[in-house]
Amino acid sequence: MDRIGFVGCGNMGSAIARALSVKFDAVELFFYDTDNQKSSVLAAELSGKALNTAVEIVMQTDITILAVKPQILPSIYPILAAAKKDHQYISIAAGVTIETLCSGLNTKKIIRFMPNIAASVSSAVTAAAASPESGIEFVHKAQKIAEACGTYYPLAESLFPAFIGISGSAIAFFYQFLHAVAMGGTLEGIPYPQSIAIASETFSGALDLMKKNGTKPLELITSVSSAAGTTIEGLLALENGGFNAAVMQAVRAASQKAVYLEEKKA
Repeated sequence: MDRIGFVGCGNMGSAIARALSVKFDAVELFFYDTDNQKSSVLAAELSGKALNTAVEIVMQTDITILAVKPQILPSIYPILAAAKKDHQYISIAAGVTIETLCSGLNTKKIIRFMPNIAASVSSAVTAAAASPESGIEFVHKAQKIAEACGTYYPLAESLFPAFIGISGSAIAFFYQFLHAVAMGGTLEGIPYPQSIAIASETFSGALDLMKKNGTKPLELITSVSSAAGTTIEGLLALENGGFNAAVMQAVRAASQKAVYLEEKKA
């Protein structure tokens, strides 16, 4: 594995770095953050090296992961572009296009990642899109980095807003549904801590079953829906409440907001 640098050592950057340190024995990690304590602590934890500037990160690494907030990027474009031409960057900044990154960073080698917060437990789902000039080798290395954090899905950049709707934002939808189910259990007499534990294990088992059997959700729904039974009664209540439409609208709302934010940054 190449020398990998991080500009930004916040939650997502540190999560990716920790995943890499676990998955790759020979990885060399370099860190920079405007908060020197963050980069120093992370470097000490992962046997990496904290550097003093973002320019040093670019100069001493083969791949630089930009893990700063989108609004920070314009302020560092000039110094990084001047430091090295055609450097390899992976950006996790939401809403900042490959075209914008290539122009700002003076390079044609850009890969965009769209991870989610499960990267902190190496279970992230990461969408990735690469500039045409990135090259097969860089794309392959980026895939290995993403897979260290969980699973990797190459997608057209135009589909990133949809990905946000079904992954990045949908994690919150999942938690909302889990909480609602647990509250239903509490309404029926099970204390919330016990109810949330039961519901969580049920959801986990449901996903395991689906993955192991390779079956679609609808097949599993019908298999547990006995005629005139409890499950079909509950499904009717969800249908009457507009459950499917509400979830689909939530995905669309998140996706459309992602499009809006991307256009606003353009």
